[in-house]
Amino acid sequence: MGDTAPADAVLLFPPQTEARLFPYLSLPCLTGHLRAQGRTVHQEDLNLGLFHELLQYGPLMGAYERHRGRSGMRHWYRAAMAETACAHLPELRSHVLTKHGAGALGPARAVRLANQAVETVLEDSFLTRPWPGLDALDAEVARLAAQDAAALDPPTATLRRLLERTLAATRPRLVGLSVAFFSQLAPALLIAAWVRALQPEAQVWLGGQQVMLRSGELLGLRSVRHGADALCTAAGEEPLAAGLDALDGTTAASDVPGVLWTAPGRETGAALPLRMTFRDTGPPDFDGLPVHSYVAEDFQLAIVSCVGCYWGRCVFCSYGNRSLPKGAYQQGTPAQIADSVESVVRRHGVDFVAVVDENTNLRLIVQAMREVRRRGIRVTFSTRNRLESVLLDEEFCRELSALGCVLMSVGYETNAQRLLDLMDKGVVSADYQRIIDNITGAGINLRFSVMGGLFDETDDEAKASREFLRANETKIGIDVLQLMVAEPGTLLAADAARYGITLDRSGALGANPELNYLGGRHGYPLTAPDGPGRATSLHRLTDTFRAVRPQGNDALPPHQRHSRTHGPVRHARLRPWVRPVPSAAAEGTGAGSLLLSDLVWQQIFALPREHVAVEEDAYTLTARSDRGARLLGRLVAADAAESIPLPDRLDAGRVRRVGTGPAPPDTAPRRVVASPEYAQYASDAPPCDAPPATAGRCPQHQTPRGLH
Repeated sequence: MGDTAPADAVLLFPPQTEARLFPYLSLPCLTGHLRAQGRTVHQEDLNLGLFHELLQYGPLMGAYERHRGRSGMRHWYRAAMAETACAHLPELRSHVLTKHGAGALGPARAVRLANQAVETVLEDSFLTRPWPGLDALDAEVARLAAQDAAALDPPTATLRRLLERTLAATRPRLVGLSVAFFSQLAPALLIAAWVRALQPEAQVWLGGQQVMLRSGELLGLRSVRHGADALCTAAGEEPLAAGLDALDGTTAASDVPGVLWTAPGRETGAALPLRMTFRDTGPPDFDGLPVHSYVAEDFQLAIVSCVGCYWGRCVFCSYGNRSLPKGAYQQGTPAQIADSVESVVRRHGVDFVAVVDENTNLRLIVQAMREVRRRGIRVTFSTRNRLESVLLDEEFCRELSALGCVLMSVGYETNAQRLLDLMDKGVVSADYQRIIDNITGAGINLRFSVMGGLFDETDDEAKASREFLRANETKIGIDVLQLMVAEPGTLLAADAARYGITLDRSGALGANPELNYLGGRHGYPLTAPDGPGRATSLHRLTDTFRAVRPQGNDALPPHQRHSRTHGPVRHARLRPWVRPVPSAAAEGTGAGSLLLSDLVWQQIFALPREHVAVEEDAYTLTARSDRGARLLGRLVAADAAESIPLPDRLDAGRVRRVGTGPAPPDTAPRRVVASPEYAQYASDAPPCDAPPATAGRCPQHQTPRGLH
């Protein structure tokens, strides 16, 4: 190791984020550019590496022991989650690491169970802590940076070991941290402090969307001033290349564009402008990343066709609003986009490519995919875009599908044109139904990201928007529900009064802790004096969650699918991922009922004991009546149990036994808990407080390039 030349740069994607379906593109884009210039670059996804380290017997058993024997549903549930993951650990690790060997669990269940088990391990760690403001975050980073590794919580200590291993192997001259999501900010600042201590001769750069949005605030933090040399406030290819030239002594640090230096005497009021454009960049370079070991059901990679959004005017959108200055929005040529697709297909053998633009120019992507076909490459792909007028053309939608488009992700805020005009969305709600019919009629899956809490939205407007979703639930999926947030850098934050809202700029942070992973987007708390309060807006979204069963969701629980049911069943055995809830853990809830917890789908079912009996092995169920047989049939249809001819008392080893079971159904016994995105309980629910689950293909907003 000592004979290995130091790497020019190590680029890191820090925890903690759900963006682990495929490599977040900032690192591969930057790596590709720097390697093309002859630089030695090591890229490492610490967010994924930490996941792999925690999905092991030791950390899982640590979580189990932490909760085992403690009273209450919360602790029982977490202990059961960790224990079940341990029982299936070979299948979980085999699928996550190689995309083979999920066994009878199957890929979908393996991914869900792995995600939920790791979140159980991460609970109460510094890495998943919510932050009321940047000052509190800064103080805690400083405190932990001064601690010995032995004093850190186990996941944070594991992260430090991963970093130490990387630095020892690479001895970099420059370390770049790509901070795309707010949930990564505190871990990134702690990593920066560790790098400063472990590799003091290396420069430390912070970049990405969070740095672009918050550079002014970040420069005021002690952890930034002490741990980082530079904040990269633009796409990172040109700044990093120039920064390495400055380390070589071939250019002056003051001439490096797109950077704010943090050292006293080096601060500048504004970063120098970039000279490079998106068309000067090449395909992303994934070499060095474990591309087959991301936490997805299948193998997929991503590209971008543009930087920013050609519309850019939606007032709440921090990504889009950054595209408004002249020259800020940039798109590739059809040949350039085809080069990227060809590169990832030929080098890595992928057959699905996610085009993860902020807003894809669909006409451009059609031209690019025509070129891809001319090169003899057949690949399926997804896009991210608005419900805009080009999709009114049925023939255009059919061509998109014929070229390989299988998934389209769009934002949906409201059906009220008044509110769409207020937010300057640039779409016509009257066109929505025809567009949806055209997209789904062409065989393209359509997934919505739903936003509520819109200005002075009325009850009637919220209800009409919800009913539109409900009327289309057989045609759409829903990836996320969120309340509107006023992020720094948005038109909304710059001129709140224009949109009838007020902002709290005291330093408190507004987010979506009830709905989104680790709160999702963070910004200024907002109030609409003439509109509903936050509690009302949140209630409206939870009503949408309860009322709409989007059949296009990968993560829709089986009992909510509109498909065949199962007939009466006299005897059934619980699936390996379903556990009976002990009476002591139920805390008096569901009196007279047998409670069953589905740990994959985070559901709890209640079966009346006068109609269903549980056998001595605790996992074989017998119907005591015709109603009980119907309930067991619905439990089988919900994929929570498998029908057996007779109670098989000889086989009580249910943890290792997994039946094939019938196709997913539409109904189940009385459902007590349903929490695929957030814990939302029915009135008779036990307070199981299940950790939030990953839903769909797009766990967090993924828009790459630069140190994003």
